[in-house]
Amino acid sequence: MEKEWNARLESEIGKVSSTIHREFSAYGQALLDTRAFIQSSGVPTGKQYQDYIESTELLKRSPGLQGIGFAQKIDRSEIPELERRMREQGVKDFKFWPDSERSLYTSVVMIEPDDWRNKKALGFDPYSDLTRRSAMDKALLSNALAMSDPVVLLSDESEGQKVLQGVLVYLPVSKVLDATGEAEPKNSLLGFAYSVIRINRFFNGAFGTPQFYEEKVNYKIEIYDRKLGRTLPLYERFPAKEEDRVVSDISVDREIQVLDKVWKLHFEPLPHFFNWYERYVPILFAFVTLIMLSVIFLALWSTQQFLKFSEKHQDSLALISKSKSEELALFRRLNAIIADISSSIEGSDLFEKFCHHLEDVFQIEDCVVFVRENRGPYEKRFQKVIDSFPEFLDLSAEFDSFLKEGVFALASNTESSRKVISFFSSEMQERLRESPYFMMRSVLHESGKSNSILIIVKGPKTLVDSKVLEYALASIVGQFAMSYDKAILLRKAEDANFMKSSFLANMSHEIRTPLGVIVGYSEILADDELDGEEKKQIVKSVKRNGKELARLIDDILDISKVEAGKLQFEMAQVNLESLIHEVKSVMEVRASDKKIQFNVAKLSNVPTYLFTDDIRLKQILVNVVGNAIKFTENGSVKLLYKTYVNEMQEEFLEFQIQDSGIGISERNRENLFKPFSQGDVSTTRKYGGTGLGLALSRRLAELLGGELFLLASSVGKGSTFCLRVPLRGVNKEFLNLRQTPVKKDFEEVEQGPVRDIDWNGLDLKNLLKDVRILLVEDSEDNQEIFQHFLKAAGADVVVADDGEKAVESAFKVEPDIVLMDIQIPKMDGKEATKRIRQRGFTKPVIALTAHALNEEVQSCLAAGCNGQITKPVSGELLVQEVYFYLNHRAEA
Repeated sequence: MEKEWNARLESEIGKVSSTIHREFSAYGQALLDTRAFIQSSGVPTGKQYQDYIESTELLKRSPGLQGIGFAQKIDRSEIPELERRMREQGVKDFKFWPDSERSLYTSVVMIEPDDWRNKKALGFDPYSDLTRRSAMDKALLSNALAMSDPVVLLSDESEGQKVLQGVLVYLPVSKVLDATGEAEPKNSLLGFAYSVIRINRFFNGAFGTPQFYEEKVNYKIEIYDRKLGRTLPLYERFPAKEEDRVVSDISVDREIQVLDKVWKLHFEPLPHFFNWYERYVPILFAFVTLIMLSVIFLALWSTQQFLKFSEKHQDSLALISKSKSEELALFRRLNAIIADISSSIEGSDLFEKFCHHLEDVFQIEDCVVFVRENRGPYEKRFQKVIDSFPEFLDLSAEFDSFLKEGVFALASNTESSRKVISFFSSEMQERLRESPYFMMRSVLHESGKSNSILIIVKGPKTLVDSKVLEYALASIVGQFAMSYDKAILLRKAEDANFMKSSFLANMSHEIRTPLGVIVGYSEILADDELDGEEKKQIVKSVKRNGKELARLIDDILDISKVEAGKLQFEMAQVNLESLIHEVKSVMEVRASDKKIQFNVAKLSNVPTYLFTDDIRLKQILVNVVGNAIKFTENGSVKLLYKTYVNEMQEEFLEFQIQDSGIGISERNRENLFKPFSQGDVSTTRKYGGTGLGLALSRRLAELLGGELFLLASSVGKGSTFCLRVPLRGVNKEFLNLRQTPVKKDFEEVEQGPVRDIDWNGLDLKNLLKDVRILLVEDSEDNQEIFQHFLKAAGADVVVADDGEKAVESAFKVEPDIVLMDIQIPKMDGKEATKRIRQRGFTKPVIALTAHALNEEVQSCLAAGCNGQITKPVSGELLVQEVYFYLNHRAEA
């Protein structure tokens, strides 16, 4: 009876021990993955760290895990900068604490989930606490996971609870060093990744809430420190007061290794553990005796029959036993192989391990790997020795549906194998039949369901004769596919990070270049010794660089609106010759500055009018022709246009932009139309640019129903780009056209018919004579600039610097027109416009705003504005716009 009780206790011990090992192994792996993430990408922002932790879903699956954080190493002098940076990132109350002298300073800068408990830890230096410091030092010296002794968690300590609530697991995160390394680990330390584990929640989550009458065993856990020879209490399933504790004669003690700590587990039965046995022992004993006698009789009879059978089939039994032993050994190896393959994050290293295990386990002598992305052809990515296969396999989608994820022996003469081979070309079919080839396919689920991997191996003919071998091979192939899938995603993430960094560097240069010119010439203009001609040239240069800066910002806004699907198009009948003339007049100036020729030629009859958006078409041509001029040092640039008819008999207007510039290599063409990139990094250094022009132009061409592509290019000789736009309209499904009128929140102001204005016959200096203008603008610099331009045109200008004064002045000074800045204090410009319209003001109100987005224009019109002027604006244009809104409507 006692043995049975001990057996039951041992069973409970096994459950508890295995669960503790499994969960803490998961915590440790999560920290290792977090360290790899930080080392590969650098210290992330709070949002990046949140996205990463949420993608692992560890917080949902792991009981007791209160949070995963990162304590960044800092110098004492860097504390104010850290506090400032964290507050800018949205942690308003961030403060480093406690402030005391120590050899190392760290600060908790990120922890997920971002709930009220974990927020209390932000800014805390765990190295300031002796218990935490001991674990951090141990982790740093061993470069491995280290668990702290039980501590009072920060969230509980602030609530006045002084019981031991949890443990922390630390892992050092160091910089990736070169071969020379660092002698002192602290010098290369970035910080510590750590997990916060609430002990009670951990055991309740792993084993359920304690139910005294539904459980049979109580257990108590202590942490044992070998160096100090001491134990610290950690957890007890059913704690009791010492005077109420019942000492059992049957108990078991165990020691288990949990990360770097030794836990002592003491198990003992609860009082009702024995009740069932004590009540029914006599009856049970008699029943068990009867059963045992029956079993013994059956065992003797079975043994006798087995001996007779084994004598008869001795060889067959030996073969079966050997086969089962080999299968068990294979399954044990399979777990190790899968773990080894899953540890690789780089493609070539992963393939090398994959081939090694295939050869070691299955005697597979050769292997080739193809990958299909976005339903394209299968592209060869890896090969061991086989070189008889082409670089691309153009296989239909039906092939993927038929092959699925099984293992096919192509040398076998089965119907399924013949069907698989039939998808290949006749030449490939002969090659596949020459040797015992096997084919496997798996879907790359992470990078997209339309992506898949195809593996062809050459091995023994008996490779898949056994279901066990086939299962093992399929498992290894599946793990290879999963690991390679993750390697692809990691590579894409690294490429995106590099592209982002390059773009920011280029953008900084492109913005600062014209900005530097403007600032520099502004200082020069302060020199009283400059003559009139010099000042005229300086002003011209400032204007030119200001326009370049505005063009750069417009490109960024356009590519953002294109990607968001919110770019507006104004489709209308466009005079083609006029559009070509405008492009030519702009581009001739640029070409003349570089001393190269720019020619325009019509190669065939083209229609007089074209239904399109002339602004966007002109933008595409200016971008592409401008690129051609920029990259051409000698020779000429040509703009040729003609009609083009495709295979579907659809008519297009085709533009060809030819240059004699530097040309584009094959390797650099793949980046040509990607946003924020150029064909070559050296191109950016020599010629400048953000890499937005061609990407934006292609997207605009596609949205207009056409296309933009590189027709031909030769390094050192030049390139030819081709732009096609439809002649018979566009597919309006792809256009975001403004078709509904703006809904206004005020009564319509009476307006008459549009009056034409002859600008050439007007004197701009007296254009606004006797006109009273209410200028609502809070910026003193803008007030002075606008007043200067308007007064120079003869206007009387009254200034209001906030929304409340604007409403008051609109009825006090009775202006002829109101220029309303939108972002002003106390009451914004839209609300102020609504107020004066509601009170009966009917004169024109024009919005002044630096927002160029269409949504902003629509909201201004809805508030009651008659129109909008986008800042920055030149003095001449400002005067003309005011005159236009004063005179473009006749009295009703």
